[in-house]
Amino acid sequence: MKRTLPGLAMSALVLAAALFAFSPRPLPAFAASAIHADRVQVNGLAKAGARIVAVGERGVILLSDDDGRRWRPATVAPGEPSTLTQVLFVSPTQGVAVGHDGRIVRTDDAGASWREAHVDKRHADPLLSVWGTANGPLFAAGSFGQLLRSGDGGLTWQTVRTPAGDRHLNAIAGDGHGNLLIAGESGTLLRSTDDGATWEKRPSPYQGSLFGVLMLANGDWVVYGMRGNVLRSTDRGETWSHVDSRIPASYFGATQLADGELMLVGQGGAIVGSRDGGKTFDVKKLGGVQSLAAVLDLGHGALLTGGEAGIARFPAASSSSPF
Repeated sequence: MKRTLPGLAMSALVLAAALFAFSPRPLPAFAASAIHADRVQVNGLAKAGARIVAVGERGVILLSDDDGRRWRPATVAPGEPSTLTQVLFVSPTQGVAVGHDGRIVRTDDAGASWREAHVDKRHADPLLSVWGTANGPLFAAGSFGQLLRSGDGGLTWQTVRTPAGDRHLNAIAGDGHGNLLIAGESGTLLRSTDDGATWEKRPSPYQGSLFGVLMLANGDWVVYGMRGNVLRSTDRGETWSHVDSRIPASYFGATQLADGELMLVGQGGAIVGSRDGGKTFDVKKLGGVQSLAAVLDLGHGALLTGGEAGIARFPAASSSSPF
């Protein structure tokens, strides 16, 4: 059957279009003049001295030196589109961020530039939380029971065995005195009293997913998670009690303000606060479709939140919408 020249030309055009559409291409980099902090999903917030650092989707790291009013991108090498889930600064200059593909990046210049320290693209399992101190080990916890430890400021990482099995480890935190806690799915609570050398399971009054851990200034520990469940311990994780947080929203981030008030943020933009160390909660904000993943105390009665709708400022004492 003879084909006409126009028919062959059309076939070639369709084939070329298909090849272009399905060929792998890198995601476009953010131009310095095109950063809109309210249009990128932000999963983690941290302070590097007076600077604020935000991490989120597609490996984005943003910096602000004016309390979150203006943002610019950090330099990350190599630039990868792996989503970052959490960030920690152990000093005003030294920080670590973790994310998908087992990726860990670190900085020694207050977040201005970052270099990759660890990656595992073969398994692509995300790391979900990071914690440590300037003079102690660093830990990164994640999906399927992953726990990594670094004894050299995040330059190298080794796998740590725990009794978690393949349970997702969603959050890790410590008190800086050798006591650490990991919270995860199915009510998983793992405690260490020897700076992470050994771990033990602790009984939990809730068997659903737990998403975060916070050590309070008075020594109490708070864990929060799915459907408004909050757990509280006054004996460094030995025993736990269940707390009514007033609303059934899942909580993903928390902070304690300078005045001692505890703030939880989460599903549907929910924000609740507690002035008695997590015994009781008041609803600050409720309603909306965009969830919050992180919260930071800006001082002067203001919060900075990060989530699906990017970064926003919120008056800590108010029950109104972000301003």
